[in-house]
Amino acid sequence: MKYLQNDVYRMCSPFYIGASACLLLMSSFAFAESVSEQVVVGEPTRLLVQDVDQQKPFNPKDQQVAALQTRLLPYLKPSENISYYQAVKALAWLGYAAHEGSEKSLSSARVEALEQARKIIEGLEQGQIEKLSLTTPILSESSVMRRDLWANAELLKQHEGFSCAQAEIAQAEVMLVWAAAEHCELGWRHSRELFLSAQSLIDQANQKAFACKSGIIQELPKVTYPSLQELNGDDKGCHGVKGQWPIWSPEQKVVPQPLPIIQSNVPNVVHFALDQSNLSKESIDVLNQVVAFLKENPTYTLTLYGFTDARASEQYNLKLSMRRAKSVLAYLQQQGIHLDRVAVEAKGKKQTIDDENRKFGHALSRRVELIYVDPEGKEVMTFKQRQDLQIEK
Repeated sequence: MKYLQNDVYRMCSPFYIGASACLLLMSSFAFAESVSEQVVVGEPTRLLVQDVDQQKPFNPKDQQVAALQTRLLPYLKPSENISYYQAVKALAWLGYAAHEGSEKSLSSARVEALEQARKIIEGLEQGQIEKLSLTTPILSESSVMRRDLWANAELLKQHEGFSCAQAEIAQAEVMLVWAAAEHCELGWRHSRELFLSAQSLIDQANQKAFACKSGIIQELPKVTYPSLQELNGDDKGCHGVKGQWPIWSPEQKVVPQPLPIIQSNVPNVVHFALDQSNLSKESIDVLNQVVAFLKENPTYTLTLYGFTDARASEQYNLKLSMRRAKSVLAYLQQQGIHLDRVAVEAKGKKQTIDDENRKFGHALSRRVELIYVDPEGKEVMTFKQRQDLQIEK
């Protein structure tokens, strides 16, 4: 698969430029003309919602996506009409389809995403909005993850403030489908930004819905929903939804108690000496806590991100940060943690930590960060520790 740069998602998540503009921005990157069909991400261009009907097809070479996008543009003007929700969702499906390949490489995800966009566009053109379902389908190569976000979206559709949050909800739903598909195929490291963006969009939707009109209800009811096994089935991998869908409807039970929040007392970082990738005794003590947590939660997965301080070249630091991540991985494996549960990524000196005491800042920067995820893509609450910090003398 091809991947859009993480900066695109970070920019879209805060919603600085509005729902349609954000999706158009994502789509413009995905549709960018390129060599050998590789996505090339250029400098972001901030597209304004009010100018959306003046936009040209992003990549005429992708005739399927470009033709549908051209037909969709007249319906993307923000409004409180339900047609706006459907139009934004269609644009999200087109962005997903463009990301999944080209007309020469027809993945099933692309084909299904194009079909979803086409159905919506035809409904808009024929004035048959009432025949379009508000339920976003799970594609055959995806699955249900983040049940809390799906349930939140369905509850908002029944809320008085839905008309003010349509765009955010539409984007979040397609992004959850996309994120789960990425997670199924390539793991948490490749799906994390999508899940974080979906979370941010739902948070924005809640805020907009609650602020929509005076006297509006300021909270959503707590609901029950099926287990992951009931929704996705027993087979390994992703095969679409097998159980009831949508995840919640007004006929289902509303419960008074809140859903549980994942809490833990597990550390999320280990540190290293200058120019070293071996584990200190103190770091091993920290990792033993990690091992215990992972054995207590056998369905959780982990991503290791290696970092360095700012000194030395970028190439050298990338290699050093990878050695550090692999050193942690090797210890976890020695302690019985299966490799299928852990992914590694080298970050080099991209995210150094500054401190007034330069040596202290360097010591904090020489690290491997650990991100834990539950079976449906929710990050676990953790804490930072410094007991293994190694400061230069």
